[in-house]
Amino acid sequence: MICNIILDWSGTLVDDLAPVLEATNYVLQKAGQPAMSLEQFRAEFCLPFTQFYSRHTPDVPIEQLERWFHAYFRKVRDCVVPLPHAREFLEFCRENRLRTFVLSTVKPAHFKAQLARVRFGSLVGKTYLGVRDKRVKIGEVLSTNRLVPSETLFVGDMQHDIEAAKLGGVISCAVLTGYNSLEQLRASAPDLIVRDLGELREILERNSFEISAPHAVGTTPAPIATASVRAQSKTPCRAVSNRQE
Repeated sequence: MICNIILDWSGTLVDDLAPVLEATNYVLQKAGQPAMSLEQFRAEFCLPFTQFYSRHTPDVPIEQLERWFHAYFRKVRDCVVPLPHAREFLEFCRENRLRTFVLSTVKPAHFKAQLARVRFGSLVGKTYLGVRDKRVKIGEVLSTNRLVPSETLFVGDMQHDIEAAKLGGVISCAVLTGYNSLEQLRASAPDLIVRDLGELREILERNSFEISAPHAVGTTPAPIATASVRAQSKTPCRAVSNRQE
């Protein structure tokens, strides 16, 4: 029975693909490389992001790349919007006493600004931010919060999220509202693929919060395009405080 949900931020709860692409293209051009189209970016971007930049800008120190990226991203982060069904899903988690955690590469300053903009407020649980490699961090999330892996669901939009879930021994759910395509996510073999958080909510309700791994994969035939991209029942879990710490 699912009692805990670890959520990615970018592409899972909020749509930041357009501003991230803009900031990335700014970095690439500063480094003397050509800008990427949306299709190329989605095909090539990966986490940890150091691997992406080591392929495209191997001669520029990562510290300089990060300075360029974050300086530009501060100018465009107001373009970040909540994804459809995100607020309702978080409210659903709170109503059903599911513990929620955010595990994200997003820097704390950007997260704070975005959180205020999307007005999720107290709906977001404990956060782990600025995480370069979630595969390394997930063990700490589980042990620190005494999470039972079989009762924990990790929801994310990238192959890296699925890899982290598998290393943590938790149930993995890929959502098609972010960076990776259906084909990319299927290649990572998550336990579940959903169109969006609205569909995940329906599955949890329909199955009384039970998701057995491995689960049937591929509930929808194609990913959903995000709107802001430019260019083209059982007893509920025990009551737990869900304030951000």
